[in-house]
Amino acid sequence: MRNILRLRPVHHILVTSAAVLLACAAVLALQLAEFGQARAALEGFGPQTTATVTGSAEDSATVRFAVPGRPDVSATIGLDSTPPANGSRVPVRYDPADPARAVIPGATPLITADRASTYATVTVVAALAVLLVTGFLLLTRFVRPARAAVRSTVPVRRVKLQRGLLTRSWLETEGATPRWIPVYFSPTLIGLPSPVKVEVLGDLRQDRHVAVRVAGEVLYPAGATRMAEPRGRRTDNPAGPDEERSAAAVRPVPLRHQFRTDLPVLAVAPVAGVFWALVDGSGFTGWLVVTVLIAAFGFWWAALRGSDPS
Repeated sequence: MRNILRLRPVHHILVTSAAVLLACAAVLALQLAEFGQARAALEGFGPQTTATVTGSAEDSATVRFAVPGRPDVSATIGLDSTPPANGSRVPVRYDPADPARAVIPGATPLITADRASTYATVTVVAALAVLLVTGFLLLTRFVRPARAAVRSTVPVRRVKLQRGLLTRSWLETEGATPRWIPVYFSPTLIGLPSPVKVEVLGDLRQDRHVAVRVAGEVLYPAGATRMAEPRGRRTDNPAGPDEERSAAAVRPVPLRHQFRTDLPVLAVAPVAGVFWALVDGSGFTGWLVVTVLIAAFGFWWAALRGSDPS
């Protein structure tokens, strides 16, 4: 297990997983702070009665209701939803010490508290999902394949396939029934001739995830082996590496270069944030939360899929 943790793709996955967890922690802290402020704004509310709407604006409503032992009270309440129609009757809760301080369904503190609690819950669930998925994939894509015995030796070609914003490396086997094995990036892939013989760790016909060994290095699967050619813009390795490729094959590729390569994956994050803020009506806070989470999950998703920075 210790050797597994030293692998470059495992470092990539763990770093991006940590980034997601940090983003989730930041969002959770923000939502808990907003929830606390909203709850503080609701402190002191006690009795509930029925009020009549006497006026409304785009983001507020004025209601009038009876208070025992006092004249009828009129209160203007800020809203984060569509104001009720004039003349309609709505439930209202008020502060006995200051009846003009009241809330009705859709009041800003109520919506803020509800939204913050929902965001916080979703964030916790997302963080737990990241931990579970990361652990499961480390087991199925690294630990189990590393323990498998060599079952066959097959000729393969390394191909790069770009689909959308993501580029991945695949090993295409030769033969009557070819297979396509997605692999995590290693500089060794750059210098592989086409074809080259590799040792398959596991049963290529039956196992969902198989690793291969070439030139003494194990290349780990970045997904399930396929029987049909994956879609995308294809680039094949040449029959033999030139001097530049041979040099690149032995030159380490730092993770910071990997992250720069993955930056296009983040392009959708601010756009999705704007869309969510408009739909949810959560404004800048909603945009920030969604943008940060999608950006972090984008890096993580690219790492899990085995993005190729070469």
